[in-house]
Amino acid sequence: MALEIIDFDNIDEWSTSLEAVLRPLITDFAWKNLTNANFQFIEDARDLLFELTNRDEIIDTVLHWLRSKKLVGYHGTRLIESEIDSIRLNGLLPLNAVTRRDRLVRALSSHPNWHEVSKRLDDVIQSHGQGNREGKREGQAHLTLSMTGLVQGFNHYLVYGSEFDQNVAQELLGQDGMKLLLLDGVSKVIKVAIPGEIAVKAAHPFFSVESLRAKGDTPNLVKEFLETWSFKLSNPNLQSRQLRVDCGMIFWKTIPADWIVDILAVEIPPNQRVL
Repeated sequence: MALEIIDFDNIDEWSTSLEAVLRPLITDFAWKNLTNANFQFIEDARDLLFELTNRDEIIDTVLHWLRSKKLVGYHGTRLIESEIDSIRLNGLLPLNAVTRRDRLVRALSSHPNWHEVSKRLDDVIQSHGQGNREGKREGQAHLTLSMTGLVQGFNHYLVYGSEFDQNVAQELLGQDGMKLLLLDGVSKVIKVAIPGEIAVKAAHPFFSVESLRAKGDTPNLVKEFLETWSFKLSNPNLQSRQLRVDCGMIFWKTIPADWIVDILAVEIPPNQRVL
């Protein structure tokens, strides 16, 4: 049987499913308190839920629920048609800095100073790739939980493309390089359906679920779904897409082509670009 696909941005489609597994763990007294509360912050709803129930039991239940589904993740970038075709065929590949060279040359070579700065291109690619300058990205592919978060909250990937490309272009040509990246390709959001067990692991790339729980923290993904669901109990008009959530998932292997649900065109007006 195919797994149900859960898109965080569409809470009206998944809240009933989550409620079905959580409601038996919540007494009528606790339910009344949650639905009648006047929360100022979304995390306050989660805190009250934990106060009125068995925290570990709630977290265990949400983890099991997440792992029994497929979760939607989003990747934003700029692509030309041949790159779109490649992703549809081969999946979304982890960053290999050397392979970004073609795009960088294509985007930046029209600059009047390109003949001079291009002499540094390979060294700068090495520095930002295997050299890990500006943070380690080599060998990683990134998704995020919310399309609204990506498009409205941190859309520089859609405006300029890969963060790696941005770092290289910025070092070589400053703001001129960024402007040239903006002209190369079109903004695309890659929508992916990830098996829940893999999504939970990808949301904890450096610290495990168990280590976070041992410190008293709520695991990633559990936190986002549980806060939003519990807050909506007393704020029924809440839509999760309004929250612009940023919850990342990191993959060290190719995201398979058969996980890709769609590749969507988006338009980012100049006054909505987040740098």
